[in-house]
Amino acid sequence: MKEKRLITAALTYVNNIPHVGHIVGCHLPADIFARFCRSYGYDTTFVGGSDMHGTPSMVTAQEIGVDVETLTSTLHEVHKKIYSRLGISYDIYSNTHTDTHEEITDDFFASLHKRGYISEGTASVFYCEHCDTFLPDRFVRGTCPKCGNKEASGDQCEKCDSLFSPAELIDAVCKTCGNKAVLKETKHIFLSLSKGEKMLEEYIESRKDVWRPHVYSEAKKWLKEGLKDRCISRDIKWGFKVPLEGYEDKVFYVWFDAPIGYISITKELSNEKYQDIWKEKNGKIYNFIGKDNIQFHTVFFPTMLLEEGHYNTAYNVVGLNFLNFEGKKFSKSKKIGVFCNAFLNDDVNVDVDTMRAYLTTIIPENKDTDFKWEEFKNNCNSELVGKFGNLFNRTLNMVKNYFNCHLDTDLSVLELGDADQEVVRSIQEFPAKIASAFENVELREAYKLIMNYAVGCNGYIEKSTPWSLMKEGKTKEAEKVLYLALNVCASLCIVASPIMPDKTRRLWQEQLGLSGDPTSPDFWQRASQMNIPSSHTIGEVSPMFERLDDIRLNEIKDILSEPFDIKEYFENKD
Repeated sequence: MKEKRLITAALTYVNNIPHVGHIVGCHLPADIFARFCRSYGYDTTFVGGSDMHGTPSMVTAQEIGVDVETLTSTLHEVHKKIYSRLGISYDIYSNTHTDTHEEITDDFFASLHKRGYISEGTASVFYCEHCDTFLPDRFVRGTCPKCGNKEASGDQCEKCDSLFSPAELIDAVCKTCGNKAVLKETKHIFLSLSKGEKMLEEYIESRKDVWRPHVYSEAKKWLKEGLKDRCISRDIKWGFKVPLEGYEDKVFYVWFDAPIGYISITKELSNEKYQDIWKEKNGKIYNFIGKDNIQFHTVFFPTMLLEEGHYNTAYNVVGLNFLNFEGKKFSKSKKIGVFCNAFLNDDVNVDVDTMRAYLTTIIPENKDTDFKWEEFKNNCNSELVGKFGNLFNRTLNMVKNYFNCHLDTDLSVLELGDADQEVVRSIQEFPAKIASAFENVELREAYKLIMNYAVGCNGYIEKSTPWSLMKEGKTKEAEKVLYLALNVCASLCIVASPIMPDKTRRLWQEQLGLSGDPTSPDFWQRASQMNIPSSHTIGEVSPMFERLDDIRLNEIKDILSEPFDIKEYFENKD
C-alpha cells in the first residue's frame, strides 16, 4: 500500500496580493515537495487556501472602502489565479469562510469544551472611546515591550516575532483615529493550553530528529517559558460566531479557526482523505510555513489537536525563514521587491520555470536569504542555459545533424568503455541521491545535485567527442555516446520536474519525443532506467531556456517590480 501524505502550505491572509517572498516562504517549497511525492509514488494530497478572517483583512477593507467579505472573496480568487500561474499544483485551494469550515470549527470547539479545555473569564481588551468600539489587535499600534518597535500591533510584534499580552504594549493608540487606546475588561473564552503542556512536550520530543533545528528550538523555547492559556474570542463582527450561550456577540480568534482550515479543506476535497489522514493513522502530514508562523504550528495548533483528541498532528513542520530583496525587506509602498500581480496578465512575458528554478536556489531553509536580480540572471545563464539546457541542446542537435533525428542503438552488442559505464552508473545512482534530498526537504541540495548530474554528462560528451568520432567514420561509437546522453536527458526531465514542471514536460514530449509526462505520479522510478528505445526518433529541437542580457533583465525587472494598487483593482471591477 502506498504511503499517504498530506502536504499543506500556510493559509495566507487575503488582504493584499502576494510577492515572491510569500511564494518562496511556503507555496513553492510545498509544491516542489508535493510534486516529488507524487512522482515518487506516495499517495499525495496537497491542500492550501486563503485565511479569510482576522483583522488584517478588516483593516484593508476599511482603508479602501469596501466591505470585508467583498474584499476577501475577491482577493481569494486573485490569489488562486496567481498560484495557478506559478505552477503551484494544489489539489484544492479553498478558504476558511465555508460551511464545511464553520461546521468543523464548531465541532472542534464543542469537543474541547466537553473535554474541559475551554474556560470562561475576562480579558483586558483595547477600547477606543473616540470610536466607541473595542479594538481588534491589528487596529491598535504601539511600542513593542520586547524590542522597542513602534509599529507593534495589539499583541504581536512582526519585527521581533514576539507575542505579548495587550497590557504590555506601550503607548497604545487606535490605528483608525490615532487617539489613545485604553484597556477595558470584557468577558471572553480561553483555551487551556497549560493543561496540554505535557502532551505537547512529548509530541515535540518525538519530532526532534524530524524537524529542522531552528523549528525544534523555537518550540522548546515556548515550552521552557511555560504555556499560558490563550483567549480565543474577539469583539469583532467578521468571523465565525462563538457557539456558546452568552458569547453570541463574539467571534473566534483567527488563530483558533485558521489552522482548522487544513482539516476542513481536506474534507472539502474528499471525505475519504479527511477520515484517512486526519482521523486514522494512515499517513504523514507536512506543514510548510514561514518563520513568523512557527510558534503557532509547533505549539498552539498541535496543543489544540492533542486536547481535542480526535485528529492527527503533523509529522513534519517545515519552518522556513524570510526572503529579503537585495538586502532590504519587501515594501510595496517603496517599490522594493518582486511582486506577483504581473502574473494576472495573460500576456506577461516572464518564464515561470526560470523563476521557479532561481527561487529554489534561495529557499530560506535554515536562514534568511536574498532575492538578487544579478543572481537571477546568473542562475539562468550559467545553470539553466550553460549546464542543463546545454546538455539537451548539444545532444539533440547532434542527433539531428548526424543521424537525421533517428538512432538505432543496441547497447547489448556494443562495448562500453569506462566513461560509458560511468554514465550508466550515474543514471542508476543519481536519481536516488536527488530523491534523498527531496525526501529530507532539502530542496536547494536537490537542485544542486540535478545540475551536477547535467554537468557530469556534459563532461562525458566533451571527453567522448562524438564530433571527432563522426569525422573518423566511427559512426556507431558516436551513436552510442549520443544514445547514452539522451538517456541522461530523459532521466533529468523526471528528477527536475518538481522544480521545472513545464520545461521538463515539453523537453520530454516535444524534443525527446517520448510518450507520457515526467510530472505524472509513479514516474520517478523510470529516472534510473534507460527510457530511450533502441530505435528512436527525436522531435523538434530548439533552445528551451533564454539567455538573459542586461536589456532583457531590465524588461523583466520592470514587469515584476511594479507593485499593484488593490484599490484600483476594486475600482476597475465596477
